[in-house]
This record gives sequence, structure tokens and C-alpha cells, in this order.
Amino acid sequence: MDRSASVDGMTVLRRLAPLLVVALVLAGCAPAATGSSPGTPYPIQSSAIVARPGQTVYVDTYFTFDDFGIDPTKLTGALWVPSGYNGESAVLTTKFSLGPLRIPAGWKLELVQVQGTRTIVEGPKSFSKATKQYSLSVLLAVTPKDGAVAGPYHLSTSLTYQKTSKPLRIDLHVG
Repeated sequence: MDRSASVDGMTVLRRLAPLLVVALVLAGCAPAATGSSPGTPYPIQSSAIVARPGQTVYVDTYFTFDDFGIDPTKLTGALWVPSGYNGESAVLTTKFSLGPLRIPAGWKLELVQVQGTRTIVEGPKSFSKATKQYSLSVLLAVTPKDGAVAGPYHLSTSLTYQKTSKPLRIDLHVG
């Protein structure tokens, strides 16, 4: 019997194993669909937000501290953690709330997270004073009720910090 023409099952597995490992690793690196997880939200102003009945979709938007009259130097209870080059972040969710919800019956609209970010920006010249810039990232979760009728929907609420509120509007399509 000619050995070069005969290949047993174990030999095939040994040869294919590295390829299978690479394929599995690459499959794990595939990006999640936009809106399907907190790490890949739709921008709130997107006209492409699509949700399925009973499935949660995530959206995000941004504000400045000035939008809410927040003096970042007087913000208490914030634990600033290094987050990348010249930046720090703090979870500020407990300081914010959603105002009255204007959503269809049986739907859910939840505030998932408000995260403050401060970035140190160097001055334009080598001896210029550095400044700090502050921003707020807001993550929301929307879940249409099971059996929601396909079509466009307009949801609204407001994000509130102490006595200051900012309107939020989410336009999405159930399909």
C-alpha cells in the first residue's frame, strides 16, 4: 500500500486543527451589530435605529457638563479612573434620572449609564497651560414590547440632573 496516497482521519485532523483554531479566533473577533450591545450603540440622532419586538436596542448621546450647569470641580462622589491617553472617566449614573417617559404601552426605556470624561488638552505652545475638557456620555436601552406593530416610532423623555433637564428623542423603526 502506498503511504503517500493513504491519509487516515487523525492525519487530516492534525493538519486542519491550526486552521480551525484560527477560524474560531477570527469568529470571536467579529464586530457586534450596531445597537445590539452596550458597547456598540446607535447614535441617538441616527435615522437607522432598528428594533425587533421584545429585543433591546442601545442608543447613546453626548452632552457637556455646561449643558447641566455642572461645575466639575465641585462634583462630589465621582471616582475618576484613568482611561486612555490624557483622560479619565467616572460613572455618574446615580446623579441623573429620566423624566416622564413618552413611549408606547408595554415598552421599556431605561437609563443604562451616564459616564463623565475629562481630558487634559495641552496648550498650543510648549509652555502653554493645559486645560481640562469635560463631557458626558449617556447610554439608553429601548425594548419594544413583544408583538409591537412594525413601523416608525417616536419616543421621548428628558435627562435630569438636579433641577436641569435636557430633552431626549429617539426615532426608531420596529421591523
